[in-house]
Amino acid sequence: MISDTKLMLIPGWSTFSPRLQKEISEQARIRYEKAGSIVFHQGMEAEVVAWTIKGLLFTQTQHANGDQTLLSHIPPGRLVLFNHVWQQRPVGRDYYAVTNVELLILPRGYTAKLLAQHEEFKMFVIDALTARLDDLDRVLYTHKVASRELSIVCFLVDCGVTEKDGFSLPFTMQFLADCLRLSRPFIAKTLKILKKNNLIDIYYGKVFILDIDRLRKIAYSSEVFKL
Repeated sequence: MISDTKLMLIPGWSTFSPRLQKEISEQARIRYEKAGSIVFHQGMEAEVVAWTIKGLLFTQTQHANGDQTLLSHIPPGRLVLFNHVWQQRPVGRDYYAVTNVELLILPRGYTAKLLAQHEEFKMFVIDALTARLDDLDRVLYTHKVASRELSIVCFLVDCGVTEKDGFSLPFTMQFLADCLRLSRPFIAKTLKILKKNNLIDIYYGKVFILDIDRLRKIAYSSEVFKL
């Protein structure tokens, strides 16, 4: 049985009835994946539903010519594989662990049983799917904003994570360039401007976010900032 400490990390857990909490804790398991690993492979048959408890996932597609395209990020507290489980179709992308990741796993059949028996679990799934749609909206916004510089700011806001050494980006400038389809020199130039304005710091190639509130205002246009 999974500890209550882990289960409390699931959004909405405290709203579940004692019976539903007991059933989930008895059937679920925790899966750990190291940074840099493929958590779920493109083409696999999905037999489980998963929630991200800790860590940052990215999705990416593998093309026939061997190339890869990074798609979107999945922050903690998100439901994954639901559509593939219920439509019984292969997973259409890789789920890549950018940081160390903890997932709560429920078997497909048992998840269907919970949906049939617990109204609050249905609402939980609806909320979880809505959160993923919001994530995708933010990805579209990041790629459609007025300037390439602003798209970098949006990415910093959405993909920064809290670590022992502060709020930072858990990946390299090259990974950022691949996500946004921008050149690495352009990424480096923009980050230097942000550093000059005391919004970020760069230490041995790692980006630390110093003023996340102001970055959010810039990203969503409530503060005009000349990049």
